[in-house]
Amino acid sequence: MIYLTAQAYPPRSGGIENLMGAFASYCGQSGQTVQVLADGKKNNLTERADKTSVYIHRFSGLKPLRRRKKAKYLAACLAQNPGPVFADSWKSIEYLPKDLDHRIVVFAHGNEYPRADQNGVFPKKARIRKALSKATHMIAVSQDTKARSAPFRPKDMPVDIIHPPVEPIANITDVDKAFAKAVWPHESAVKCLALCRLIDWKGVDMAIRAVANRKDCQLVVAGTGDDRSRLERLVDYHHARDRIVFAGRVEGGRKAALFQSADIFLQPGRKVGDQCEGFGITYVEAALHGLPSISGDQGGAPEAVIDGETALVVDATQLENVTEALEKLVTNTDMRSHMSLNAKAHAQRLLWPRQIDRILAIAGL
Repeated sequence: MIYLTAQAYPPRSGGIENLMGAFASYCGQSGQTVQVLADGKKNNLTERADKTSVYIHRFSGLKPLRRRKKAKYLAACLAQNPGPVFADSWKSIEYLPKDLDHRIVVFAHGNEYPRADQNGVFPKKARIRKALSKATHMIAVSQDTKARSAPFRPKDMPVDIIHPPVEPIANITDVDKAFAKAVWPHESAVKCLALCRLIDWKGVDMAIRAVANRKDCQLVVAGTGDDRSRLERLVDYHHARDRIVFAGRVEGGRKAALFQSADIFLQPGRKVGDQCEGFGITYVEAALHGLPSISGDQGGAPEAVIDGETALVVDATQLENVTEALEKLVTNTDMRSHMSLNAKAHAQRLLWPRQIDRILAIAGL
């Protein structure tokens, strides 16, 4: 039995949610039985996910209450049926008992570890260190995340850097293809795509500004988030509604069809406050479809690509850097084709079926 305790889990959407959902699914496909403890609108009895050996029990209530309920439930399960525990972050092991004699592996993504303030003090340091003292191993999604978590974890804790795997390309139906074809405003202009949660540090505003300056480019922004209204105002400011459109949330075949219909993945993220990409899984998803990327140089994003081979990595705080990179990819079709082939090969190495055994080995499986 494998246990996964997670606040971030499908059907909620997001990078961590998708990572945890895929992890449970591929554990099940590899022959493991998985008990998932996840958040939900209602408490429920354990339900079986799909046709694999993955069982989900959801917990509702105010955040501290449901965390405590999950911890108590997990401790009881371990007493009856021992097994390794995986946690989506330190927050999901905070209320576990101290004396659990089990292998506990915690994923680290980046932004859950605050940076030092202007006085050199790390917020929540004592609380996070206390939580991580209950873990035996850490999986960091990038070198940047490993460094960011260092002030909070025990010095002797083993840390493995495993870049988040991607799932094979989803089945694309004719309906999905029709959706992707219809969403682009022009037939001939180079198709640039941004696909993410719409928040400021993803750099979608820089993508909009870069495309707005070119008549030979168009941009589709896929995803939802609190920053959408500001981004739409930016499009209107540049009078670019004819070339920049918002597609909303896309998943499954629609998402795959949108990737396949694009030419360039344009998501030049940056650091805003202490927030930035912990890794940037969508760069790898784009690469799987043969898309060269334009990426920012902050956080773990540079580790999701190979600068000059699968992507152009730039200081995305400066618009001229983004526009220069876009100029190169738009006008140099040979460069784009070369990067496309490299991107596919790079992403193939990070497919879930090739990575799941490596992750399970950390738990002694």
